[in-house]
Amino acid sequence: MDWATILPYAVQALGGAIGGNILGAVTRGGGGLVGRTVIGAIGGIAAGYAGANVEAVGGITNMWSNLIDGENGAHLANLITGAAGGGILGLIGGLLIRSKD
Repeated sequence: MDWATILPYAVQALGGAIGGNILGAVTRGGGGLVGRTVIGAIGGIAAGYAGANVEAVGGITNMWSNLIDGENGAHLANLITGAAGGGILGLIGGLLIRSKD
């Protein structure tokens, strides 16, 4: 795999890690910092995959790409899509994964 193939997934994972950490921390759960980061990154990549394969999600992703002209618009769309997916899984993980204290 070359860098051009990996970069969108890396940006989606980064956005997912950020979104998952924010919403996981707000709900005060999610398995700690590492758990929220991993859950968010998986959610970010899953949202990017859904954006490429599900037309309704892809339409939302395309809406974000118009915020900035050029190649950076695609990166911003991937970052926002990853953050949304990571935020959703971070919220779910924060609500379901709790410490016993």
